[in-house]
Amino acid sequence: MQAVGVDVQNHVAAAYHVEPPPLEDPEITQRRVRGHRVEVLRFESGHAPPEGAPGRERWLERGPCRDGWAYVLRHDGPPRPWLIATNGYRMGHAAIDVALFERFFREGSGLGVNLLIPVLPLHGPRRSGVHSGTGFLSIDVVQTIHAESQALWDIRRLLSWVRDQGAPAVGAFGLSLGGFTTANLASLVDGLACAVPGIPLVDVRRTLERHGAGPQLEYAKQVGLDLSRVDEILRVISPLALTPRVPVHARMLFGATADRLVRPDQVLDLWRHWGEPEIVWYEGSHISFMNERAVWEAVDRTLRSHGIHA
Repeated sequence: MQAVGVDVQNHVAAAYHVEPPPLEDPEITQRRVRGHRVEVLRFESGHAPPEGAPGRERWLERGPCRDGWAYVLRHDGPPRPWLIATNGYRMGHAAIDVALFERFFREGSGLGVNLLIPVLPLHGPRRSGVHSGTGFLSIDVVQTIHAESQALWDIRRLLSWVRDQGAPAVGAFGLSLGGFTTANLASLVDGLACAVPGIPLVDVRRTLERHGAGPQLEYAKQVGLDLSRVDEILRVISPLALTPRVPVHARMLFGATADRLVRPDQVLDLWRHWGEPEIVWYEGSHISFMNERAVWEAVDRTLRSHGIHA
């Protein structure tokens, strides 16, 4: 009976994310970033929280989030596989994101694939304040629900556009908050060749308890926020409450044993929920993955073995 109850709850979580319309004619401009020709996509998101949802009107007042954005690097010539590479918290600016993900685009030393880098709500050109990402992860967990729900809506629209470009295969890769979104995306769409969440945030409540500022946590208690109920509230955007559609053999994760931001227990929870696929651990911090040869060898091997290469 308990398993049946979990299945029902997971179905409800998935049903929260309604199917968006396909993306057909985004506005496309071009920029030079780190020597690459980058297409900057901009489109009307069309996302709105459900009628009657708490915080709906407040979210809709966030003007910069009404438009979706993405950065695209693509090769000339015949169609190639695509990789959706999702940025982490505080990223979202073209120069930063392209620098991080260009390794997948490069010929020779890289995979030579086309890249789609979506910009998460409240990040980069979609930010509402001075700093990219402010408001996505905070004590105001209702806002986190709306931000992640819109991220998944926008990326599914972008995926429809990528497939219209003639992509023979599409994989998904994400880091940190982008790993969280990648894990959720892998449970909402069919046909992804593979999914690789790296150092993925998995449990927002645990993250708030561990890293929330003391005054914020105290204020939350004063206004009646019960952190013990946050898991229930956030279930609709939890990768642990959604069933992945990517086959187990096409899933891969990596985490850091000395990560103090996304601690190993979060990565382990997703690994177990995902059926214990390949996982790579490195002895480093949340941001030292760039120098970990074993990580990138495993990531590249996973992508290549599932058709994400030139």
